[in-house]
Amino acid sequence: MSLPLKARVAIRDLWDKPEAPAPTAMKKVKEILGIDVRCVPEWNILMSELDRTYEDKATLVGFVVTSLQVWFETMAVLLEDESLDPWPDRLLDRIQEVSHVLRVVVEVCDGQDASTHFSKLERGFVVSLPSTEVNPPTQFAPVFKDQILNSAEDDTTRVPSGAGAGGGDWAYVGSGAESVADSAFRPQVPATAGPPDVEYLPDPAALPKPGTLLLKPPYHLFIRAHAPNNLEIQCSHTPTLDVLFTYLKRWCRPPAMAIAQNTTTCSFGLPYDTLTVSSESRYGNGFTASPTLVLALVEGTLGYRRVFSDASSWQYRKDTPFKIA
Repeated sequence: MSLPLKARVAIRDLWDKPEAPAPTAMKKVKEILGIDVRCVPEWNILMSELDRTYEDKATLVGFVVTSLQVWFETMAVLLEDESLDPWPDRLLDRIQEVSHVLRVVVEVCDGQDASTHFSKLERGFVVSLPSTEVNPPTQFAPVFKDQILNSAEDDTTRVPSGAGAGGGDWAYVGSGAESVADSAFRPQVPATAGPPDVEYLPDPAALPKPGTLLLKPPYHLFIRAHAPNNLEIQCSHTPTLDVLFTYLKRWCRPPAMAIAQNTTTCSFGLPYDTLTVSSESRYGNGFTASPTLVLALVEGTLGYRRVFSDASSWQYRKDTPFKIA
């Protein structure tokens, strides 16, 4: 989808020009941290989500860019504050645990408040901007400051011990703080709930972004053994994949077994939708990517229900949401 002319001009002048204030602030953070900084706004999606709020598209772009400028300027001030030592080192360690660059993702959330948090799923920081008009965005600085300071603390992913098939009763803690949109959309569904009774087709423009939409059950999970040394796991619920990835990464034998997260084609809150577990051919044929451990986790720990299987594939479904601690 082509952007309106006024939006393209504003992006060129405010974001693409290296000497503009926002890119200058981003460059300063890069120089302080000593690693690359990557921030690529999804302008088409941002435009569609803020379209009703900002009639003038140049103003819309200016709001997003100025908000990011405030975020980077706040980050730079904190990194240069010697009184915060060793906080900058802890933050850098946390960034490098998930990526070799500082990745900053900008999204739109419901409500009137901006927020930011460190997300393992996004492999970096998420900047959530309000869907209502806010002027000026410089007022976000105190909020960004407090939340960036808190982001250096680790929020480890926990896999429950002793959880049975009723996996919906345990809490998943994965990527840290939820965005306002995610928490607002988190479904409260009774355990006996069936498929929703939908009589009318929804307006696509009114539907939430994929990462938020897919937090609502049912969750679908597919496992395929393409060969003795290659296993593929697809799931509509990214936090489920995050639990599987973290657990398998911890316990599978390196370097013979390789575990990879594959990026999804969707944007915003859905960084990947597939895991692959494979044995490297250069290590010979002594290692097999067995599905048994994955099947045990999916059925016995995560509480997914098998709906189909054959000799090399398994399909699962979960109709109740995971509770959030």
